[in-house]
Amino acid sequence: MVTLPKEEYNTTAVEQVKERLGHLPEPILTQLIDHQIHIHLVNGPITDTAEYAHLKGVAPRGWEDTNKTWDDVPGVGGGKAVVVRIGYSERGSGHGSINLELHELAHSVDSILKNHVSSSEAFNAIWNLEKGRLFLSEKYFLNYREEYFAEAFALYYRDDNSRAKLQRLAPLTYQFIESLF
Repeated sequence: MVTLPKEEYNTTAVEQVKERLGHLPEPILTQLIDHQIHIHLVNGPITDTAEYAHLKGVAPRGWEDTNKTWDDVPGVGGGKAVVVRIGYSERGSGHGSINLELHELAHSVDSILKNHVSSSEAFNAIWNLEKGRLFLSEKYFLNYREEYFAEAFALYYRDDNSRAKLQRLAPLTYQFIESLF
């Protein structure tokens, strides 16, 4: 499920990623394997991969005013190939997620395993009700419900503290994520 670079890489960072992913519930891991979703850990820009080379020089949606392109973004998910840059897992490492690999993997859970559940009427109602409670000023999560979903998934599965924060600030979102598997 996880592929590594052929060249040298930060083994400590990779082990931390694998450990976090290994804590996901077995039903999620089984479905990821059954749907042939792979997490590619890379040393360089995600646009250096065959899957995402076509995004070189392109500004991601929501990043148009940042002077950044996909070459600067440390992760991408939503398809069968989730690509995450090694050493960029934590918030502030070129992204605003609590955890990069969980956030990007959540996009594939959303789109492939759950048939774009973030676009459902039920989730839309929850998002509209709770997004401002959970994310006061983070426009990316406030403006795009699939980003809110991915970050809520990351909060739920990151650790006990982030899960408690999700439950406290966005209880309906918490219940929604909890009910998926």
